Amino acid sequence: MSTTYVQPLPDVQGRMSYTEFGGGKKRREHIANGTNRIVAQYGDMPSRGEFVAYCKENKLVHPNALNEGFELRVSWATDELDPNNPDDIQRGMEHAYLLCHELAPDSPCWVTMHTDGDGGCVHAHATIVNHDVRTGLAINKGDTSLYAPRVQAVNDELSRANGLQVLGADKSHTTWEERSATLDAKSFDRHLGDKIAFARDNADSMEAFKKNLEYAGVTLTETAKTDKKTGEVTTGWSYKAKDVWGPKMRTRKRRASKLCDEFTKDGIEAYFEEKQAQAEEQAQKAPTEPEVVAAVPEDVPQDVRTHQPPEPEPIPAVPEPDTPQEDFHVYEPSADDVSDMAGDLRRAYVRHCEGKGQNYMDDTYHRFVSVQADPHDAWLELHAEVARAREEFHRTKAELDAVKQQRKDFAVGMAIFRAVNRKSQSPMARMMADMYAMMFQQMMQAKREEAERKLYERRKAMWDAEKALKNELKRGEIGYKPHELPESLKRITEGYGRSDDDKSLGDW
Repeated sequence: MSTTYVQPLPDVQGRMSYTEFGGGKKRREHIANGTNRIVAQYGDMPSRGEFVAYCKENKLVHPNALNEGFELRVSWATDELDPNNPDDIQRGMEHAYLLCHELAPDSPCWVTMHTDGDGGCVHAHATIVNHDVRTGLAINKGDTSLYAPRVQAVNDELSRANGLQVLGADKSHTTWEERSATLDAKSFDRHLGDKIAFARDNADSMEAFKKNLEYAGVTLTETAKTDKKTGEVTTGWSYKAKDVWGPKMRTRKRRASKLCDEFTKDGIEAYFEEKQAQAEEQAQKAPTEPEVVAAVPEDVPQDVRTHQPPEPEPIPAVPEPDTPQEDFHVYEPSADDVSDMAGDLRRAYVRHCEGKGQNYMDDTYHRFVSVQADPHDAWLELHAEVARAREEFHRTKAELDAVKQQRKDFAVGMAIFRAVNRKSQSPMARMMADMYAMMFQQMMQAKREEAERKLYERRKAMWDAEKALKNELKRGEIGYKPHELPESLKRITEGYGRSDDDKSLGDW
């Protein structure tokens, strides 16, 4: 772990002299003995003297500049960089040099390494010239700002990239599953986070996520902030909802970063990007029909082998005169139609049995003969089946309409129930009221789904009966005798057809 400190230098030569010999008694001893305190050094000039001269000349060119340069001090703990290990010292020097060029890419620098501090730790004195070679301007503004928080942030980022430790608790990219395990089950943060997680997991896009938040009673607020020092623009999210679990019901909000990293703007966007990528990958992995290639003998000449017959032109599709709505009308059968169909079935059955070498003179064959000779009873059975299926459908639809009306009355009652219990001052009373409301709502939902399921089954049975009747009468309609039908079937043969309302479940 490393710490940073930034210091402006009006006189680079004086500071470079200190980093070479020290101060006071230590300085006099080094000069008398011909030694210095430098453990290692590296820079963008051939020597320390030339670097100092460059800083002075640059100040003469820009007389209005207040500082000749800036110094960054970077210090590491002894358990991270060993002061007795040359490799650790080299590693620290390289880190300090890279840090200078991350902060001011186009400014020369010089790094001096020491290990003789009070704590005996490895530390670097990195001096940066107050001059941008590319622009010719002074640094410490805009992209070359040496504002202390920016310096520390860049240092931490570089430390992570180089495998070094970061001072303090590192920014943890937590998930909601990990974060929720540390929260009280009755806390506001826990309930708010669960709502956000549910809205995210049940959405396929950012728009659907925001819509789910609205349904859950959570308000998403986006705030843009601009750093006055660096000019960097950051966008933050916050969530707001009513706290019905606390001692006093009120509206509270939380920053997304305080809940967990998954709920921040970047976290949510990354979630949906990954979800979209997974969907595209699954679509690509979907099995496709293999291409069938005809086998060509090897002795066939190449020109013949490559010749392909012209593809036939597609035949344009001609729509049938019967529309789906007409297909499900009630048809008027005749005895002759039933007789003809029975004859066709008898002949098909005979061919089927002869193909298998079986005797076709069985009960099924005699049944076809009987129906062909006297089709009146079979004709009435088909009409009765259609009538029965229609009666079942209309009865089930009436039951569903009754459930819908009950649900409307129930919704009004539950609204009154919640409004009355919401005024209670006890959190337990409000919790029980919400639980009862949810329980009753689930019961009504189950009842409605059961009624809809029965309605779909009755409709399918009705349509199957009508299709069977249509298939047998497809070849044309012949006159019939309505007076021979019972009263329950006369309304069908008189042209009774399903209306559009019979085909719909209605608006819920």
